[in-house]
Amino acid sequence: MQPLRGIDVLDFTQSIAGPICTQSLAILGANVVKVEPPEGDAFRPLIEGSMFASCNRGKRSISLDLKSERGRAIARDLAADADVIVESFRPGVMDRFGLSYEDLSAENDDIVYCSITGFGQDGPYEEYPAYDPVAQAMSGLMSVTGPTDGEPVRVGTSAIDYSTGLTGAMLVMGGLIGNGPENESGTHIDLSLFDVATTWMGYWVAHYTSTDELPNRSGAGLYGMAPYGIFEAGDGQPFYLATASEKLYGRLCDTLDRPDLLEAERFETADDRWENRDALRAELESEFEQFDRRELVELLAESGIPVGPLQSIDELVNDDPHADHRDLFVETYNQHLETDCRTTRMPFRFANRSLEPMSSPPRNGEHTRAVLDEYGYDAETITDLLDAGVLRESP
Repeated sequence: MQPLRGIDVLDFTQSIAGPICTQSLAILGANVVKVEPPEGDAFRPLIEGSMFASCNRGKRSISLDLKSERGRAIARDLAADADVIVESFRPGVMDRFGLSYEDLSAENDDIVYCSITGFGQDGPYEEYPAYDPVAQAMSGLMSVTGPTDGEPVRVGTSAIDYSTGLTGAMLVMGGLIGNGPENESGTHIDLSLFDVATTWMGYWVAHYTSTDELPNRSGAGLYGMAPYGIFEAGDGQPFYLATASEKLYGRLCDTLDRPDLLEAERFETADDRWENRDALRAELESEFEQFDRRELVELLAESGIPVGPLQSIDELVNDDPHADHRDLFVETYNQHLETDCRTTRMPFRFANRSLEPMSSPPRNGEHTRAVLDEYGYDAETITDLLDAGVLRESP
């Protein structure tokens, strides 16, 4: 039994954050109908179709022209019976369509309505457009990311989009459960990329407001901590080592049979190790070069030290036994390239129930006729709307 079976979700989102939110709801059993413009989701062709293929599984698509009055009327019909609305337009757009929370909750007071935007529904930036890297830049995330002697860089994937989408799914489920002691239902969720990205900066904000000190970029390491970062084993293969406490540093020295590194005055405290991090790195690398990467990672991990190989995408997909065991990759279809491919599954599962396999992403308007038939539209009316360009369908 899927926990959201029987929940109807109307999905007015494009890009990544909104689609990840609704894809998460779909894999938990919700019936998700993606409402696309006649030209389709603008992200369908990006990165040769890979973005769309990874964010829209398990949904059905209806292609609907919201710029026409007849199209908006159809959207209101669908919304009247929906349990959840998720939209990612800029503030005010859904109001102009007559599809705002106030409009729809007047007829459907139990609706859980989630708005995902760049900067939220109010404030000086509310009208500004934003994608993931803009949120990374403005939140301070980019300022602490990159080489110590180089420029700020973005995280190499749309991490803020994904975490915003997962946050949205969590909030929608909270809204479905009820938002008060009287188990009140119906709510408008205001979620933004900027808010989520700023939340990521929690401990750096706490550090700055405690000390007035700005964090410095520390490359692949973590400012103030050593040994912490990328090292190489004797076979030249990179791995990541993270000793964030005295206990972990002690375990490392014990595992390498180097009590002198634990006793040396220049490495005595975390501050000492940070100040003398280059010398410490040289000592450790002389030990690491005696092992190949696989042997070294297993040795350190079995000693309780956080460590792992630095893997490229092909290594992760083809060679990682744990990713394979955890079934982290699922089959899907890249419509832009017209080819089968794999993507990552959503990062949750239940011990006592199975989540049904999800269908590949829909073609634009693939389910237009079927969805409207379910809502009581007769075949003649649907054909008339298709002929008028209000609807579109794909085989």
